[in-house]
Amino acid sequence: MLRTCLLSSKFVSSLKTSFSRNYASVSASPVAVTKSKTGITVVSVEDSAPASSVSLVVKAGSREEGADNVGVAHYLKNFAFKNTSTRTAFRTAREAELLGGFLSANLTRESLILSAEFLRQDLGYFMEILSDIIFKTKYEPHEFSNIKESVNFERGAATAIPEVIALNTAHAVAFRHGLGNSLFADDATKISNSSDVRAFANKVYTAPNIMIVGTSVNHGELLHFTDSLFQNVSHAVPSTPITSKYFGGESRISSPGDSHFVLAFLGAPAGTPDYAALQVLRFLIDGEKCSKWGEGVNVLAQKASKLENTKISSFNTGYSDAGLFGVHISGIATSVYSAARIAVEQLKHASSKISKEDFERALAKARFNTAASYETRASKTEIFGNQILYSGKVTTVNEAIAQYDRFKIEDIQSTAAKVLKSKPTAVALGDVSTLPYSDGLSL
Repeated sequence: MLRTCLLSSKFVSSLKTSFSRNYASVSASPVAVTKSKTGITVVSVEDSAPASSVSLVVKAGSREEGADNVGVAHYLKNFAFKNTSTRTAFRTAREAELLGGFLSANLTRESLILSAEFLRQDLGYFMEILSDIIFKTKYEPHEFSNIKESVNFERGAATAIPEVIALNTAHAVAFRHGLGNSLFADDATKISNSSDVRAFANKVYTAPNIMIVGTSVNHGELLHFTDSLFQNVSHAVPSTPITSKYFGGESRISSPGDSHFVLAFLGAPAGTPDYAALQVLRFLIDGEKCSKWGEGVNVLAQKASKLENTKISSFNTGYSDAGLFGVHISGIATSVYSAARIAVEQLKHASSKISKEDFERALAKARFNTAASYETRASKTEIFGNQILYSGKVTTVNEAIAQYDRFKIEDIQSTAAKVLKSKPTAVALGDVSTLPYSDGLSL
């Protein structure tokens, strides 16, 4: 079966009792990392499960696009598993289905992830399918019109979701280019034929740009198939993307229906101590409830529950060289305005005073969220692939959780103060005549 998706957790309570609470240790799966003879780094995670997966994690996300080819990463994703010199798209899909496997292509701002999920004994076949994408995709001119239709459909489906519009716009306002590039090719794209897509593929499908990540596979076998099937991979060193620069600013989009407001600030790169501190701050000011009933535990959740049909959630998105931290609020415009003021008050409060109970609760949620992010095959693939591509090393789940042990209340207060010093990014979507401006929130 062929499926295509387009990108890119919650909660534990902390209770005060007469006895101390001990956190269970997380059992990490063995991770092996080897540079193959082809120059491609191979990572495997042994879960001893009967179902396996292999993914090509390619440094080919939307941030790799330039002014002359914005949207090309979206087109390249949709060319995955199309006609090659050895198989038609129909044959590929049919054979994968007969073997009980799944093929998928996923695009993030930094990576294109081409994946196959299958029974453990079928590793060789699916590695061949993935190698064909790199070396044998035809990019035939007559396919381009169908690819364009699927690209337009995905963009239309995504832009029908207000949350997607708001967060996509927040990235554009915050970073402008690079990380600010949309995941979706729009009508203004200069991509007009399959040759444009082929040129981008030739640029990004090189050994330094590709990571192969397998789960529940034998590392030696994975390495063997990489050496034999990817031996003709290009070793050209791609140009280094422009370092992300945070700008901040404001965007207001009038639309019917519920209103949405995103207030964001400069975050931190994924995997850094600053990112981990922001994770704790994120759960300290998060407005979502841990259970269906009740008003929530922290102040923001309790106040949000008193506002009509209003939801407040925090986010902390980390990339290789930057990040975006903030809150997303949705509901009736007047309530969204009130919720935005409350969120700012809580963020300012966190910069000066945090109770021990709130700190421990946020710390527990951050630990749980980190542990949960390593649970699925898809998440492990993206985490380990991006770690190797951008930092050259793997951080295991236990190492990721252990970094929270060093934090003190003062560290989170300092993090909150630092966040407030950056220029805000604000996106108002809906009833813009009522929704707030960032400079009216007493930041």
